[in-house]
Formats: sequence, structure tokens, C-alpha cells
Amino acid sequence: MAKPKDEPKERGYFNNITFLFEILNKLRTVGEVKLFLSDLLTDSELRMIKKRWHIGCLLYEGIGVRKIALRTKSSTQTVLRVKKSISRGSGGFRLALLRKYNKKRGKVEKKEMKSEAKWAFGVSE
Repeated sequence: MAKPKDEPKERGYFNNITFLFEILNKLRTVGEVKLFLSDLLTDSELRMIKKRWHIGCLLYEGIGVRKIALRTKSSTQTVLRVKKSISRGSGGFRLALLRKYNKKRGKVEKKEMKSEAKWAFGVSE
């Protein structure tokens, strides 16, 4: 199957895509999200998403690129791509990581979270 190069321009498509994002917020349990994603994505896509998330968590913990590549059986290029996505993406990956680790450590002031994120992801302003 060919990869889609452009998104359709029709109104119905955008209504459905908006609902896709909204439904993730309406699913009530982790189990429901797992069921939804396992039906929506292929096994390969799901594995890649899980691997990228794991790489992001290891980056957040301050582990080096080469060590992460060895631990996750990924290329250093994949690890660097995830790191770039975290530091230069639209902010969703970074936000999810900050929420995950903020929840584990208890509440952290916003200022501390910003400096922590900069350190963890090698981001400079």
C-alpha cells in the first residue's frame, strides 16, 4: 500500500480527524486506550511508538545516546531523531514526559520543570 503524501482537503476528513483527537481524551481507562490503539495501528506501528516512548524516557533520565541505542536495540540515528523531536517538535512529547516524571516525583514548580526539561533534553534558549 502506498504511503499517503497529502491529506485530503474535504470537510468530512477534518471532522473525523478532530474526533480522533477528542476520542483519546474520552477513553476512560488505560485498557480502553490499549484496545483502541491496537485496533487502529499495525503491530509494527505500535512497537515503534512504544520504542520511541521508551527512548524518550531514557533521554529524560539523562542516559547517553549510545547507551540508549544499545539498550533499546535501536540505531543512534533513531535515538537522535527522538531527541530532536522532543527538543524541537511541537512540544507534545516533552509535555508528556514532563507530566510522567512530574507525577512520579510529586509537584514541581513550573520554573523547575522548565530548567529540568532544558537539562534533560539538551535544550537551550
